[in-house]
Amino acid sequence: MPIEKIKFTLTVLLFLFSFSGLKAQSIIDYQLKGNESGKSLETVFQEIQNETNARFFYLPEWIMDFNFDRNFEGKTLKDALDYIFEGTNLSYKNVYNHAIVIVKDPTQALSRRNSIALAMSQEKKVKQYKFGEIGKSKKVAKVVISGKITESGSDEALPFAIVQVSSSSNVITADGNGNYKLELSPGPNVLNFSFIDHDNFIVDLIAYEDGVVDVAMDKVSVELEEVVIEGRADQELATSRIGQTQIIISDIKRAPAFLGEVDLIKQIQNLPGVTSVGEAATGFNVRGGSVDQNLVLYDGMPVFNSSHVFGFFSAFNPEAVDDVSFFRGGIPAEYGGRVSSVLDIKSKDGNYEKWSGKAGIGMITSNVMVNGPLEKGKTALAASLRSTYSNWLMRSIKTDYANLKESKVSFYDATLKLTHLVSPDTKLSFTGYSSRDGFSLEGDTTYNWQNLQLSGKVDHQFSPILGAEFIAGVTSYGYNVENDVPRTESELRFSIRTTVLKAGFNLQHGSHALNFGWNMMHYRFNPGQLTPTSANSNSRDFAIDKQYSIENAFYFSDAWQVNSQVFVEAGLRVPLFMAFGPADVYQYEAGLPIERNNITDTVSYGKFRPTKSYLGFEPRVSFRYMLSGTSSVKFGYNRMYQFLHLVTNTTAVTPIDIWQPSGPYFKPQIANQISLGYFQDFEDKKYGFSTEGFYKTLGNIVDFKDGAQLILNNTIEADLLQGTGRAYGIETSIYKNKGRLTGTINYTYSRSFRTVNGPLPSEKINRGKEYPSNFDQPHIFNLSWKYNITKRHYFTGNFTYHTGRPVTIPLSGFLFENTNVAYFSTRNQYRIPDYHRMDVALVIEGNHKRRKWAEGTWVISLYNAYGRKNPYSIFFKSSRNGVPEPYQLSIVGTVLPSISYNLKF
Repeated sequence: MPIEKIKFTLTVLLFLFSFSGLKAQSIIDYQLKGNESGKSLETVFQEIQNETNARFFYLPEWIMDFNFDRNFEGKTLKDALDYIFEGTNLSYKNVYNHAIVIVKDPTQALSRRNSIALAMSQEKKVKQYKFGEIGKSKKVAKVVISGKITESGSDEALPFAIVQVSSSSNVITADGNGNYKLELSPGPNVLNFSFIDHDNFIVDLIAYEDGVVDVAMDKVSVELEEVVIEGRADQELATSRIGQTQIIISDIKRAPAFLGEVDLIKQIQNLPGVTSVGEAATGFNVRGGSVDQNLVLYDGMPVFNSSHVFGFFSAFNPEAVDDVSFFRGGIPAEYGGRVSSVLDIKSKDGNYEKWSGKAGIGMITSNVMVNGPLEKGKTALAASLRSTYSNWLMRSIKTDYANLKESKVSFYDATLKLTHLVSPDTKLSFTGYSSRDGFSLEGDTTYNWQNLQLSGKVDHQFSPILGAEFIAGVTSYGYNVENDVPRTESELRFSIRTTVLKAGFNLQHGSHALNFGWNMMHYRFNPGQLTPTSANSNSRDFAIDKQYSIENAFYFSDAWQVNSQVFVEAGLRVPLFMAFGPADVYQYEAGLPIERNNITDTVSYGKFRPTKSYLGFEPRVSFRYMLSGTSSVKFGYNRMYQFLHLVTNTTAVTPIDIWQPSGPYFKPQIANQISLGYFQDFEDKKYGFSTEGFYKTLGNIVDFKDGAQLILNNTIEADLLQGTGRAYGIETSIYKNKGRLTGTINYTYSRSFRTVNGPLPSEKINRGKEYPSNFDQPHIFNLSWKYNITKRHYFTGNFTYHTGRPVTIPLSGFLFENTNVAYFSTRNQYRIPDYHRMDVALVIEGNHKRRKWAEGTWVISLYNAYGRKNPYSIFFKSSRNGVPEPYQLSIVGTVLPSISYNLKF
């Protein structure tokens, strides 16, 4: 024992012997005067000893870094010492009233040492972190440790991983992105991270300040005997944000799909509050909104068409996708530009340690993905490609519309991502994405449409509490339609080019998570250009003037964990939109309808000269109150502006729809939505229940006049009208997350209406009265399940039902000047028959042996298992008596079996 500690011990013993018979008021109750602030602990001890007969016993090196960093006037010495020593391995003993002995409490150190020794003996990964210094860091009651849990090498997030503080009951679960946040007492702690099929990760932590601890866990493969592993919850119902869903990619891959093709967008359509108008419809409708009201982001860049082959397949290869967040309510302030929902898709990073790959072959497509290090531990590459050979399918379809035997369908999508770890605090990534579709009818028309994206991103951690991401890139969407009819041979082109700049910051300050930043998007529209492709063509060369605009937005939000029960997130987004020249803007005679024959003048705007600007304010509020550890009540409100309008007179998006920016004649759409819900988990999250109601109002929505001409129309404002809308509904979900049988039941009752009531008769739709929107579907029911037949065999399926969508139909016909004329009903007053369909699949996985070069999975599925002839739309053809005769078109009217094989190596 060191000589200093021996002297210290003897001194204490002599003093205790000399005062063993005395009794008086305890020194621990000594009243502090307030002049101790800023002084060292040792100085205060000396001053108290000089004033009283008290004695303090300690080793100077133990307390040399401790100070009185606050005012304790009116408090006792006990209050001060309890505060100063909280979270340290020091404590005190009050002996015989007049003596205070400072001692080291070895309990934490021993527990910590034993936990680490046990982990090392079991060959678990142990890593040390230290944040701050005792006595030098600001005194806090709690420190916040946060970070992300990923799989080592692939950097794939490990959703809902478990984080436990050793020798404590403090256990939390990461969210669906693998992010976690933990409050700890200052000082030493040991954190144990665990996830199924992965080695535990141990963190030896000493923290006197907030810090970030990112964890990469090693995946292990074990040969299973009679071990039954229960499923995990897909969602933390009680603690998630209102209106948010985290999509689990592994679950999508096991779901039945159209012709065996795993489809992200189709799975989105199974969520409560989400639907589609039919099989050949791109996109999806959320809470009574149109498809253009959904913001789709791929690595932070906007995507204007998210589907292949008229909506049959998603434009995103699931093998290239790492993380998917979907918001339909309580949308965070960082997102804007659309008024219904946000689908944020992030692609996979490459593996920094070893090369691996995945490949799949199906009835109509094949795909491959490879990823691995270019420089081990620093630079990684991930590349994916998917393409089709589906012409045989088109040639097998029998239809009266056209002869499809010589028709062709083709598409591909490809992603290339390069990531480089510049330093432990900085990651640089580049993403390239391309997709292209082609569809042609024999001797008629060829349609081509494509997406192209190039972007770069920098993630940087300035400090343990301040991080940022910076994104710059360009994206392009366009289509061309080639007319092969000899007398009218021509090509029609349309395109949007978007340049994007983003800067976002996140700051963790105690119980506050602050997010703030700036987004900018510059748009260049080519609204339409027709070019003859033959000298014999009688088509004229015609082009609509290009359009230019900029959308800026500043945002700020604060997510505040008020206490263990209350969570509040509030923010504000301020968008500024500006349309500018060069542009020619037509002027119309006041008091008369906006029609071509009422043009009085044309105003020309020069380059960069503003033609119209709009400023918006978008408050966002989200609130959660935990009724218990497993139940909560949530509330959300958000206002959102949309400055781009999809111009179409069809219910489903087609490749020849056009996008129109806001300007002198088109105000931005504005949505106000409130949401209120109750969420409950049961039996350790084995079951879950949620119900969420919403009410949404819409302003300045765009609809078309009867008989509108939208393509190549340089006075398109004369064929479009703006009005208001409203939507409301209630969404209910029941989950079973564990056991051999798991599944989800979703039911939504939702209504969606539009009103266009301009001041003039020609500016009204449905005589100015409210009418159902094209996608008003009151009842939506979805059932999905997964049954574990054995450890490697799964039976999965889903059933979907929704009310038939509204249509406008001819009620009668008459002959006018030797021409048959139909008299139509008011807008959307009738409905096509209801839609329902069941899909099933058998998934057969390879064996689970630890050492093998590859893992294979078979998926055998039936799409539309009972052969329902669901109507896509109702069409009409002329009859002899002049009354149009209806007939129903079903896109998929039979059972479609498929088989696919996926290989992971």
